[in-house]
Amino acid sequence: MSPLLTHLTNLEDATSRFPSRVAFKIPQVNPQTDEIDYWTDITFQQFLLDIEHLARYWFHVLKESNGIPQSLRGYKYIDVVHVYAISRAGYIPQLINIFPNADYGVIQGPLEQANTRAFIYEPVYNDTVHDIPQIPCFTSVTVVHPNDYPLPDLPHVTGSDIAIIYQTSGTTSGKSNIVPCNYAWLDGCVRKMTRACSDSGMVDIVSWRGSTGYMAQFRALIGIIYRTSCMVQYKSGWPSTSEIVDIINRCQTKQLFSHPRLLQGHIRASRTDPETLRALSSVDVITYTGGGLGSDEDEEWAWRNGINLVNAYGLTECGELLRSEGLRKSRQNYLKRLPGPTLIKFIPISNDSDLLELVVPPEAPECPHVSFRSSDGNYHTNDLFREVEPGSYVFCGRNDDWFNMLICKLCDTKAIEDNARSLCGDIISDCVVVGNGRLSPVLVVEACSPLSHSTVSPALNKSELKTEIYHRIRPFHSTRYPHERIASMDMIFVVSSGTLPRTVTKATVRRKVVEETMKEKLDKLFSGIRVRAATSKGASGERGEGPR
Repeated sequence: MSPLLTHLTNLEDATSRFPSRVAFKIPQVNPQTDEIDYWTDITFQQFLLDIEHLARYWFHVLKESNGIPQSLRGYKYIDVVHVYAISRAGYIPQLINIFPNADYGVIQGPLEQANTRAFIYEPVYNDTVHDIPQIPCFTSVTVVHPNDYPLPDLPHVTGSDIAIIYQTSGTTSGKSNIVPCNYAWLDGCVRKMTRACSDSGMVDIVSWRGSTGYMAQFRALIGIIYRTSCMVQYKSGWPSTSEIVDIINRCQTKQLFSHPRLLQGHIRASRTDPETLRALSSVDVITYTGGGLGSDEDEEWAWRNGINLVNAYGLTECGELLRSEGLRKSRQNYLKRLPGPTLIKFIPISNDSDLLELVVPPEAPECPHVSFRSSDGNYHTNDLFREVEPGSYVFCGRNDDWFNMLICKLCDTKAIEDNARSLCGDIISDCVVVGNGRLSPVLVVEACSPLSHSTVSPALNKSELKTEIYHRIRPFHSTRYPHERIASMDMIFVVSSGTLPRTVTKATVRRKVVEETMKEKLDKLFSGIRVRAATSKGASGERGEGPR
């Protein structure tokens, strides 16, 4: 039986092949101008040495601890070194990305679930760490210094032993849970990423993907290290369009990773700025994850101007499962299975629906810990797709993005939300559709505050804002089934910016909580509709299905 592969064995292999290749470019920011003067290069050999030095240090400090949570913002080289060093010291790193923005009560459950023995945090979090009781807390190291502490041997492990612990964002339940990843899962992850990222012999320069506290960055780094490519660090986790252009031009970056909302801003900037357009169209690929762009118009612009967008679908629990071929290969840019053998399945949600749920069977290497599997042994993602061509899929939202309306017909809430964001992005900051089990859906929008960047008057009151929104979205809804329409301005609720309940990490609006908090308002709305409908039918002597 072949030995288990890990992120550490992957790095050791890459370093043995190309020790002097640059692994990271670290920005050196001018304190007077807040601009990047230059980037410092970190080779693979230096990266490995820094990990070993920090592993020695933490083994000396922590001694007999086991699971080690780390609260790091995750956007710096030293954060990556910490994750790898804790593993190299023989401990189990647990990545926490929601503290201190959330209070201790939010992470208490995950810490207790993982039987936490110590807590490492960035020095900037000093004022909030005192809320963590009965757990030894240590500030993270900002600079790696050589030391003479002994480097421990790696412990003997089996496939079922836990290697690393991540957290879900709580998008569905509103509660963050730990995702324990064992060595068998990690072995499958390394083999899959190295298979998908075959070494072409070329040195790619790629952008930082996201926080090290997220599984996406951890997995991306495995592939990047395998190829001995170089990762460019941003000044912060949310780069501006000008910084993106800068790292493309000065670092010869050929691959970008971005969140859809950020990418949408970069693409829209490219419409008016030729330099941004030249930069974005010069890179080999721009990969985005975490949802769609929210606007077909933006993707159309990218396609027409040679910006090669690639859409990737993945989960904290499983990693990346699907990926498109890119706009340079296909205008449709449909999601497809990753190269190589795969066991994931698409299962119809019912006999009379073309919606398919993506399901990961227990024999698949991507299948998460048994605690996440259903009674049938499978991991149900609750994410829905349509197969538009053989082997080609479009994402149709989560199970809870589809309502069963009062007439027992399904309503696609995601389509309504995406349309509103696309057409009303200058006057609303976000939106969510509620009305499960009702006569029709209701669109709840957060008004932009202020509306100064809007094309309409910044002095709009709520009634005027509803009128403007309805005017914009009405053509879209006129083509939908009656039970899926926002049929009047009454079906639009306006709330203040930032007031919708959200998850802590991804800031995803929590639909079920909105539904619950607005129950009385919804009851009143639909009670009035029924009364008006009954009055209308009584006056005309007609019988029918009710208002459309």
